[in-house]
Amino acid sequence: MSIPFGNPLLQVSPFASDGGAVIGRDPRDIQSDDWRGNPFLIGLKAIRAKCLDCAFDAKEVRKCVQTDCPLWPLRMGTVPKGFNQARQEAEFSEVTEERLTIAARMGAEKNAPSTDQNVAEMSK
Repeated sequence: MSIPFGNPLLQVSPFASDGGAVIGRDPRDIQSDDWRGNPFLIGLKAIRAKCLDCAFDAKEVRKCVQTDCPLWPLRMGTVPKGFNQARQEAEFSEVTEERLTIAARMGAEKNAPSTDQNVAEMSK
């Protein structure tokens, strides 16, 4: 495999529709030797680095107004106050709604008249 631009994380696209364009390799297929020389940022450090890449300046990251970006709440490189509690409450609310829906279905099935009762009522 040829290495475009000397970057082992890139490859010439094997897809005809890409017309030979350079694309990023599938990270699941990259051997350990090819990762050498690349930053190993994970979690909040990786998010902060991406935000700095997007905004170009720490001041601009702080002022970011892209609140629909999934990284926005974590852009400062820390978990904000109240974030975990709000996330847990949202998850609890979803689980509770799901349980109530299941319970309502089970109750409806349990309280539904049997076929024999329906037939008896219809023949009256």
